[in-house]
Amino acid sequence: MAIRYSTIILTLLLTVPAFAQTSPNYKAIKQFPLDDRAVYQIKVGKNQATTIMFPSSISALESANVTSDPKVPGAVLLSYAKGRYFFSLRALQEAASANLNVVWNRKTYVLEIQSDEEPFNSVTFYEPAEPGTTSSKDNLGPIRLLGLLDKAKAYHLIQSQYPEAIPQVDTAQPHNRISYKDFEVEVAEVFRFDPEDTLVFKILLYNQSTHETYYQPQSLAVRVGLDVFCSALSDASGIMPPAYFNPETRKVEPSVSLAYFVVTGTPNGGRNNLAVTNSFNVIVNRQGQFAPSSKSQPASFNSDPKSGDFPGR
Repeated sequence: MAIRYSTIILTLLLTVPAFAQTSPNYKAIKQFPLDDRAVYQIKVGKNQATTIMFPSSISALESANVTSDPKVPGAVLLSYAKGRYFFSLRALQEAASANLNVVWNRKTYVLEIQSDEEPFNSVTFYEPAEPGTTSSKDNLGPIRLLGLLDKAKAYHLIQSQYPEAIPQVDTAQPHNRISYKDFEVEVAEVFRFDPEDTLVFKILLYNQSTHETYYQPQSLAVRVGLDVFCSALSDASGIMPPAYFNPETRKVEPSVSLAYFVVTGTPNGGRNNLAVTNSFNVIVNRQGQFAPSSKSQPASFNSDPKSGDFPGR
């Protein structure tokens, strides 16, 4: 099953625009909406490359004080292959200044390039939603959300084997836990797809009870401060297996189950602009406490569940 999913996900990623790998360093990693009326200031350095990404293949590049050959005089070195959707820049001088016009989708985008002590590592340009159209949340149907979920699941696999196929995504691994009666929820990893204003949550559910615990996958949600963002799509079984007795350690070990869910936009159709560095409080609603299936038997030990049925603060 894992091999089949990896193959499908890789095929999907290689057929859509790919973006640079990013991390939550917002000084070095930039995302800009495409606007042919704007002039973009791009910071470059002598000792590292700055990679510029466009949604698809670039039609042409026109420049001033830019060279593609280190032997030819120029302030900025350009690395680009015709037909690609990205190129890289590096300063050749301490005080480098240059201009680069990018022709994409029959429009010209102006880049003013300056050397800086804190250069950008990558810059990704994306197409903003058209004014007056439906919200981005309305445009993200189940198929597209499922695609983002698959990309999040395959992120580390693709990152290690096909780094150029990684979409623009911020990630964090907070590992914070939220306590419920008889179980805990750990926020293992958060992925953010900024152009779609969508987050994918990978959570671990630790069941400490003697029975299976049933929950509602479709009602998974996160609380950030006073705001609650409900799941638009989930990949979760809805069942937490019972805890078990480990004969080697002679201790009761909680069962661990994995779940994913997707949050996109806000309830009123706007952008949530949630960073992966937020403190997320995951909300899990039960279907019925202590409802074991006919195939399972309760473990032979007494649990001491915590009081309360809502996440601790």
